Amino acid sequence: MSRKAISRMVRSRQSMAANQPSDHASSVVRPLKERQREQREAMILAAAHAVFIAKGYHDASIDEIAGQVGISKGAIYQHFASKEDLVEALIAQQISDFLGILDRLLAETTSVCTRLEQILSHAYGGLQGKHSGVLLELHHRIGLPNAVIEKRPQLQSRVEQAMSRLSRLFDEGKATGELNPCIPTPIMVATFIGLLSLRGYEQLIASAQFSPADLIPHISQIFFRGIVAPTGS
Repeated sequence: MSRKAISRMVRSRQSMAANQPSDHASSVVRPLKERQREQREAMILAAAHAVFIAKGYHDASIDEIAGQVGISKGAIYQHFASKEDLVEALIAQQISDFLGILDRLLAETTSVCTRLEQILSHAYGGLQGKHSGVLLELHHRIGLPNAVIEKRPQLQSRVEQAMSRLSRLFDEGKATGELNPCIPTPIMVATFIGLLSLRGYEQLIASAQFSPADLIPHISQIFFRGIVAPTGS
C-alpha cells in the first residue's frame, strides 16, 4: 500500500474519531487538557491502525505513525509506551465494539439466525471500509505475535467475555429450536468465528469478483445450511 493510500486511510479514520458523538454535560465538566489528550490518542490510534494494516506489525514504525499524525515520536510515547501498547489499545477498542454489538443483539427479539447474520454484516462491512470490526481480526491481519496477546490478561479476559456472550446467543437458538441442540455450543462458536476471519476473502474483493455485501448471503448459507443442494433443486 502506497504512502498516499495510508495517508487517506489515516485522514478518514481521524475524521471518524474526531466526529464521535460525546455527552455534552460530561464534556463541559472534563478539563480541556483531558479532552485534548483523548482526541490526540484517537488520532494516534487511527494512524497506527492504518500503518499496521499496510505494513504489518513488524515493519510498522513509531516514526511513520508519528509522521502520519504530524507529531514527534516522543509525543507518541507520552500516550503509549511501546508499539505493543498501541496494538493492545487497538484490539481492546475492537473487542469493546464487539461486546457492544453482542449486548445489543442479546437484547433483541428477532431470530437468532438474523442476529448472527448482523454480525456477519458488521464484519464484512468493516472490510469494505478498510477497517475491521471483527473480534481480533486486526491481530491476524498484521501478524501480531500471540505472545503479545497472551501476556495481557485484561485483554484475554475481554476476549472471554465476548465468547461467553456469543455462546449465550447460540444457546438461545438451541432453546428456541432454531439451532441443532446436538452440536456442542463451543464447536458452533469456533466455527462461526472461523467464518468471520476476513483473510480468506480479501483477494476475492480486491479482484472485484465480489463485494463485501455479496459475500454475506453466501457465507450465511454455508454456515446455516451447508453446501448441499436444497431438496428438490
